[in-house]
Amino acid sequence: MDIKTAIGTSSQKDPYEAANEAVASCRKKFPGLEADLAIVFSTCGLANPILLKNIQKLIKPGVPLIGCSAAALITPSGILKEGVILLLLSCPKTKISCYSVEGIRAKGHFAAGVELAGNILQTVKGMRREMCVVFSDGLLEDTSDFLKGMQNAFGTSFPIIGGNSADNLSFSQTYQFYNGNVFSQGAVAALFAQKLNFGFGVRHGWKPLGKIHTVTASYANIIQEIDGKKAAALYEDYFAKTLAQLQKDTLLINTLYPIGIYLDKENEYLLRNAMLFNNNGSIVTHDTIALGSKIRLMIGTKDSCIESAKQAAAQVKSDMRDKKIELLLVINSASRLRLLGRSADEEINALKEVLGQDIPCVGFYGYGQQAPLRSLKYFGHSYYHNQAIALLGIG
Repeated sequence: MDIKTAIGTSSQKDPYEAANEAVASCRKKFPGLEADLAIVFSTCGLANPILLKNIQKLIKPGVPLIGCSAAALITPSGILKEGVILLLLSCPKTKISCYSVEGIRAKGHFAAGVELAGNILQTVKGMRREMCVVFSDGLLEDTSDFLKGMQNAFGTSFPIIGGNSADNLSFSQTYQFYNGNVFSQGAVAALFAQKLNFGFGVRHGWKPLGKIHTVTASYANIIQEIDGKKAAALYEDYFAKTLAQLQKDTLLINTLYPIGIYLDKENEYLLRNAMLFNNNGSIVTHDTIALGSKIRLMIGTKDSCIESAKQAAAQVKSDMRDKKIELLLVINSASRLRLLGRSADEEINALKEVLGQDIPCVGFYGYGQQAPLRSLKYFGHSYYHNQAIALLGIG
């Protein structure tokens, strides 16, 4: 049997009714609702155990369920600003193992990553491991360290692909889903083993501005100094604005002018959002930027966003070697959604131009993406990205 997918959506505000409608849509493709994995993305208004438990009640018993909250949803028919999307995936030749971890801040980001990957590996001993999909809290201070913990168990070059959950851009609380449970400060993952054809791609499209700078003082996700001066001077000098003006324009800067981290031997900068300009001139970033990092200011445009989506899709197509893609999982950035605005559908259409108009396309807009960058000899080290589009094709 080949891989099969069923996708159901609902914009009902009541979680019980939303579950009924989403499952009913899936039933048209899977009459028996038999699947090996259920993935659920919802906007925060539906991040409720009632939604998940009713879905589990209606589908085949024992099917593991993972997912998270989102700023918006990507469905086969377009972008859904409020609602839920349910994906049922049947992979007869693949072993799928799921697990969750909670209390990441208390346990430590690295230790929590080790715990999640270590537990999930216990169920696939002796099997060939293909890749892992992970969804984690979008407000963690050090998702990079969490990923390092997972890689400590999986291996450095093992592909980890996923994203960070989101809320309605209030940056107050995001949610992760595991079976019938809804929680925060956690992560959920599905490990695919034995046999699976897949491809992935990740791009952002932001371009570097000006010269290379060096982080000369930093702590966790706070940059204190750049080139020996207060960190905010990087933006003050470039835009000829005071610190007070930068603080007023933080959301615009966050979207259009993130910080790019230069990575040796990689073809892409890693982006980090400037989340907050402190009164002492330090910058709070979305995840860490290590001491000594070489950085540049970056700029994004609508055209460069859409072009980067095509490039990511072309990477997936190349990996799949023209084999049919039964599912395209799209992990997109809430910043890209804000930048593109009414043009956001053009980005999704750009994916279909490369991969086919009828491709089953499902995903969400979140606060970060996890995916490997390309390497000459292996899949590559998995990184935490801001403002990127990460794609996973399964076929």
